[in-house]
Amino acid sequence: MARRSMYSSHTNGDLETPKAIGVLTRTVIRSPVIHWILHARLRHKRLNDAVLVGSDFVHVRQVGHQGHLEHVAIKDDFDAQIRAATVFRIDPDPLDEEFIVKVEDRGALQTTSVGPPDLLVLTLIFIYLRVRDDGTWHFESQTLPVPIFDRILFQPGEHVAVDPHYRALAVAANEQQVVIYAAKPRERIAQEIRDGDQNWCPIAAQRPLQVEGVIQHIDFLIPPDDDDDHIILLLVVVDRLKTKAIWIDWYTATDLRQARVHPGEPLSSARTVSSLLIPLRNAAFLIITGSEVRKYKNILTGSISGIALDRLVDDTNADGNSPLQPLWASWCRPHRHRASSREKDHIYLVREDGLVLYIYVTVEGSISNISAGHFSCHAGKVFASLGQTTGPDILVVAGEMSAGRVVSIGHWLSANGTRLDSLSWQETMRMELIQNIPNWASSTDMLVSSLPQSHAKSVPSRDGVYVTSGRQPHGSITEMRYGLEARSWLREELNDLHVITAMWTVPMSSNGSLLIIMATPFSTRAFELQPTDRHLELAEHDETQALDLNHRTLGAGITADGNIVQVTEQSIYETSSLVANFEDTIVRRCAPGDRILAAAIDASRSCLVTAELKNGAYVLCGLQLPLVGVGHTTSDARRSMPLQSTPLAVALAPFGEKNLAAITTAEHGVLFVDISENDLVEHCRAMPPALQDLPSLCDHLVLLRRPATLNTLAVCGLRDGRLFAVMLSADGEGNIHCTDSHVVTLGQSNVRVFSMADRVSQACVMVGSDTCVLEWTGPTASSLTIDSLWYSDKFQPDLPQGAVVACSQVPASSYLADQAQRFVGSLAMVSSGHLIIAEVDSTRAAVPRQLTVSGTPNRLLYAEQQKCLVVASLQTAIRAFPTPSAPAEERRQIWPTIDFISSRSNMPSHSHDLQPGERVYALLEWSYKEDDKTYAYILVGGSYRKHNGTQGGRVTFLQLSLASVNLGTVRKFEAPVYALALYDELTYVVCYGRHVSLYRFSPKDRKWEELCRPLALASPGVYITVAVPLIYVSTSEDSLVTLRLCPSVEDGDNDTPTLTLVASSPQADRALCHVVVRTPGPPKEAKDQVVLGSTRDNTLVGLSSHPTTTTTNGKRPLADTLLFKAYLPRSLTRIHQSTIRPPWKSDPPKGVVVDNLIGIASDGTLVGIALLDEHLWQRLFWLQRLCEWSESLSPHSWSTPTYSADETGYTGTERAVPIGISGGVGSGRRDEVMLRSPVDAAEDKHIDGDLLARLLRPGGAEALRKAVRGLAEREISAGTWTREHLEEELEAVAEVVGMLRVLLDRWM
Repeated sequence: MARRSMYSSHTNGDLETPKAIGVLTRTVIRSPVIHWILHARLRHKRLNDAVLVGSDFVHVRQVGHQGHLEHVAIKDDFDAQIRAATVFRIDPDPLDEEFIVKVEDRGALQTTSVGPPDLLVLTLIFIYLRVRDDGTWHFESQTLPVPIFDRILFQPGEHVAVDPHYRALAVAANEQQVVIYAAKPRERIAQEIRDGDQNWCPIAAQRPLQVEGVIQHIDFLIPPDDDDDHIILLLVVVDRLKTKAIWIDWYTATDLRQARVHPGEPLSSARTVSSLLIPLRNAAFLIITGSEVRKYKNILTGSISGIALDRLVDDTNADGNSPLQPLWASWCRPHRHRASSREKDHIYLVREDGLVLYIYVTVEGSISNISAGHFSCHAGKVFASLGQTTGPDILVVAGEMSAGRVVSIGHWLSANGTRLDSLSWQETMRMELIQNIPNWASSTDMLVSSLPQSHAKSVPSRDGVYVTSGRQPHGSITEMRYGLEARSWLREELNDLHVITAMWTVPMSSNGSLLIIMATPFSTRAFELQPTDRHLELAEHDETQALDLNHRTLGAGITADGNIVQVTEQSIYETSSLVANFEDTIVRRCAPGDRILAAAIDASRSCLVTAELKNGAYVLCGLQLPLVGVGHTTSDARRSMPLQSTPLAVALAPFGEKNLAAITTAEHGVLFVDISENDLVEHCRAMPPALQDLPSLCDHLVLLRRPATLNTLAVCGLRDGRLFAVMLSADGEGNIHCTDSHVVTLGQSNVRVFSMADRVSQACVMVGSDTCVLEWTGPTASSLTIDSLWYSDKFQPDLPQGAVVACSQVPASSYLADQAQRFVGSLAMVSSGHLIIAEVDSTRAAVPRQLTVSGTPNRLLYAEQQKCLVVASLQTAIRAFPTPSAPAEERRQIWPTIDFISSRSNMPSHSHDLQPGERVYALLEWSYKEDDKTYAYILVGGSYRKHNGTQGGRVTFLQLSLASVNLGTVRKFEAPVYALALYDELTYVVCYGRHVSLYRFSPKDRKWEELCRPLALASPGVYITVAVPLIYVSTSEDSLVTLRLCPSVEDGDNDTPTLTLVASSPQADRALCHVVVRTPGPPKEAKDQVVLGSTRDNTLVGLSSHPTTTTTNGKRPLADTLLFKAYLPRSLTRIHQSTIRPPWKSDPPKGVVVDNLIGIASDGTLVGIALLDEHLWQRLFWLQRLCEWSESLSPHSWSTPTYSADETGYTGTERAVPIGISGGVGSGRRDEVMLRSPVDAAEDKHIDGDLLARLLRPGGAEALRKAVRGLAEREISAGTWTREHLEEELEAVAEVVGMLRVLLDRWM
């Protein structure tokens, strides 16, 4: 029998209906959960780095100024879960004082780095960072295979440890299996890395071993000074209900075959599992079990001895969060000088509730401790010390279901490099908060809604995403925001800031402080910010004569010789200080009847341009700074040019050797003028496109430049909410031309644009309630990157984002005092009545805002009528119960609380406590009108404990009033109420136990009545949505069922409707939630709905619903059609369809059906979901295969891909799949190739956007071309097809990467 061709072709028209639809998932915001924080120098010995390791990513951050963690690089291409992590040091010598450098010096270090001092070890992948030619950092890695076992309990990789002298490593499983490794000499490892050896590896030999018991801890002990070539590996195991210590030792001069496994020694009679193992000097160690601390020694003699130490703290836990005392969760060893480390062990201990102790153990064995402070968070095992010997201890903890903290203990050096002697010991050792580490896990519910904003009258341009977060007492509702974070270090509330229209920050040469000039419509305000070693002083100068405070300021800056220049509507001031005097203050005033309309200053060229009204005509004037030699009025300017219409805004920037001015006018668009020494010459002009036949006026204008090029981009903010960009280039004769233009819609109100002092390619853009940072990346006018800007305050996590009315970046200047140099690069903003000065991050990240609630939140709702968030939380506390003949008895109780948080507030305004033993599973808002009066209620569905001990259900009606929360109707059910939904304005659907029913309100009788007989399901319903007339129910064991309320078919007077099953899922899944997808275009019939469902098994399922009423002959309704199935790294607890995309995002590529779906996982991962048509899915399917087979794009999984093109393989089934990224555009044909895969065919429809996003990294397009060429060289059917279409496949690479750049950025 002849074998059919391995690839074939057919038209899309051959596909049966319904047409198959693909699904793309993309991580919008990565999970905030951190499993390890490690102190490592992966780049250079002078760069202090912190490595944050999550479940499947590594984030390297530098310990920067004052201990702030700053982004360096992220690696997220492991395609697997990270089980353990540690650090292997190639250069273990401690950092001396001369090695510590400031953050500003890191650029010079990048070019001189020859090898990393440390390697990150991820069982067993060795990783470090190497600098590229363009100055960016690239991860280099080397993988060492670990022995494979059939059972996960015996698979090494759960534990990893490194010898304190970095001569050996060990990897262990949960039970029995241990692998020990001998490391190469550190000099040899460093030399292999420096030489660029592709096969570099720190490991020289390995040996697998076995021990008895469940392995709890593994670590290497510190050998005695007189026996330092001894390698001692300690394992704490639980064997036969006893905790034992097993140790394995060998010497560096011997082979691993000489390693001996010593029999386990019982450690204590305690039956509880130990929580911490802490190695000490001289092969001693501490074991902490609960609150008990024991020190063990003499293990090398074979007769281990342990003594119980005094209780570390005597306080008791009485907050009710747990019935048990908090455990010691983790420890770290701070960096100390070598001499100090020889004398004693220095250790920080952190407890679950955040208490921190500083412990030191002497060589003689004595132990002492002092309280080091208290983290305001839940603490887990993720705890590290990042400090150096020249500064304070920097401690970092990643919160467990709460935000983490970065704190300092000790004090920093002053600006002149000395210590502050004025501080007391208590002040010096006080724990100071440096930074918060966001954590919004776990997230059990999500709300997507456009809440009214307390800070602005304008309507938000998009919906916000709110999720439940944390655990009591750190439970919160988190607003998920994404963009650039502006971390404020100054927030000062000032009077009358709501009228500010513009601001400038000017360094003062007279005293090194910072001058802040703010303009109002009719006047000017001036503030001076003076820093000291201890605090900041902000003072307003409202009586200075050196500035014009009586008129609106149009521009301000500083000249090369340090003079302050201010331009107002009536004058130009130049002064050296705020004290006016005859010699240093020069004033040029407008003639009577004249005024200045706009101005711009270029400090680098000492040039000033003004647009003025003179003698009834508009003119453009150019002035050279300083003003010495210029007449006493502005009309004495030597260079001017008439303007034909009213000037609105002016911008000025260098253009090669020229000065280029841009002027927007009311009738003639944007004019571009060359300002020479003797004349002003117009080169070109551009007219913004009109909107609905209305003129497009521009009140704000900036000129952006690309470094090392003459290209300039004029960016105009239009009054109609659009941004107009014009690109300027010079020809061979030096003439300037408008070569390209682009329009972006940002909102519906006036767009204000302000330039950045030290970032010539960036600008700050404000429209409505949105604040953004715009960057021109070139080479065209459309090459714009726009990122939302969110300011934050580490002391106020619930700080709302107000509308920014003015901003200015602090310029770099040698005139600023040493203490004021910290201001450089910061962004000064006026928002919500506050002056904010903040440091803006350079990379996009999550910027969460957290609202505190009473307990541990699990359900969330926005009530439209009450204009508030409704949060169901679980609260715990110790309550006193009086007794007749004895003191009050204290018992711990757990009960639900319903919090009401006004949309214009940050805290609950009202709370209602339910009874202990109840649980809340569902919230629903219901309101109705009667006699022009609206009655609004919150329905709370949940469970309660009956008198016989069983669980019953309850729906409680709550009504919010101005003073309290009133309890209304309570309806009980036989089983817990898991889900609620509105069917219409008078009817709600309820799922209780395994039943579904509807209840309707009778306004006449003012009571609720059961509308139909309950319908029994095969398993409990956990989530309901209604798309009248259909009711969709996600069930706990049987996936999705679809119901319809049908009229009664019985004869007689009984007209009670019947709830009927009309559709069901083709497979039984443990469903969590679902969403009925709304597709663009006219409303579709109920039989043509696409339903997206999430399950507990990490699966995303797409169904094409075909609801059909059950016929009278008893036939079951047809099952829905399975469109696709996607296995995700984690389950999505909620999925919603809503517009959270900023308005400035580009239109979606052709082939995207829906791209406004968003899901949340319990670990806080926010996932974007898009549905694709057949043609786009075909292209992306093959693109994903190319990425999976590429060693550079999938470095850790390319050798074991899910799909195999090898014709000799035996894994999985063989089926035809689409081939080609060019897609045969316009041909209407599709080619196929046979691939093998162990996954189901429904999973073919899933496109992993996180994998495709690797193509957007530097070098991604070239890696794709390399993958295409590599496939064409293989003698397989896929290679044959690629050779035949090689040219068109390579030509499609650039178009595909450009399409991905838009497709993968559709959500936030």
